[in-house]
Amino acid sequence: MAEVNPSAENMRTMLSEALGRLRKANADYFELLEKGLSASPLPIANQARELCSFMQRNVTATFDLGDKLIQAKDVPEALKLQGEFFQEQMRALTDQARTVGESAMKAAGGMFGPKS
Repeated sequence: MAEVNPSAENMRTMLSEALGRLRKANADYFELLEKGLSASPLPIANQARELCSFMQRNVTATFDLGDKLIQAKDVPEALKLQGEFFQEQMRALTDQARTVGESAMKAAGGMFGPKS
């Protein structure tokens, strides 16, 4: 049986490797989702692709935080990283909500506008 060495550097290495595998699985998932949406005849496929793009950016930001936390030297640094992440995510979510709202308003306006 393999010997377990729980040193901080070994833990960082193992966590980094696991995070790399998760990133790969995530990329594969979003690639598959994008292919499905591209082939979709549904009229809301463009909006779905936009939401998918937002999800992908948010998940990538979370993975980036994971990378930073793995390298954090102490608890105060980890808390600082989490605080920065939270603030940036709130800004991103606000922008995304505004974009989705504008898109919904355009779509609603097209439904009730004059037909040509």
